[in-house]
Amino acid sequence: MGGNVRGLLSFDPVLVHALDAAGPDVQRAVALLAARRACEAAGVACLDWIAAALTALAEGRPLPPPFDEPALMWQTLARDPRVPQRTVGRPVPPQRPSSRPPALATGCEPMPKPEQAPRPVGPAAAMNRQYVPGPPVPRTGAAPHVMAVTVGAQDPSLRMSQPHLALPAVTGAAEADPLRAAVDAVYAAVATYGEDYPALLEEIRSVSAAGA
Repeated sequence: MGGNVRGLLSFDPVLVHALDAAGPDVQRAVALLAARRACEAAGVACLDWIAAALTALAEGRPLPPPFDEPALMWQTLARDPRVPQRTVGRPVPPQRPSSRPPALATGCEPMPKPEQAPRPVGPAAAMNRQYVPGPPVPRTGAAPHVMAVTVGAQDPSLRMSQPHLALPAVTGAAEADPLRAAVDAVYAAVATYGEDYPALLEEIRSVSAAGA
């Protein structure tokens, strides 16, 4: 199916399976609800061009401009002075027990540490010379590059723009496949809600159960 299935699975796998088992009418209803709630949480649901998109979703019509062109959509969001400057922290999925079985004892001896490994002697010793890199060679005309490496999970304290997170819920809800529309819209809405996503998923679950 594609889309953000894996992303939503980390937050609520039971909901993902419930959406999969639901019919297209329920899936469309969930997608519309998620898009609407995301826009409301971001404070942009009342903007005319976003309200028109939500109305089109409710009536089963294609999204109107600027949602029909991604670049134009983001430009409109950036240029609209009515868009509130709201930020939200990253949602953190609940901790779940690992599904991996515990490691079995094999009785094998551990690998020796590097300092414990025997040193080669004889002709092999000549092949064991340590390579010492020389100084870096400057590249004429090359632009400098900086690379940042993050180890571990992303910092949940980072703040992100809610309006920017909400628009993918609208475009996701317009996907041709009803199941993908529901999954993508809900996942984008989870990101828009940030730390408060459990309240959103509780409402989504109630809609899914009522339509099942």
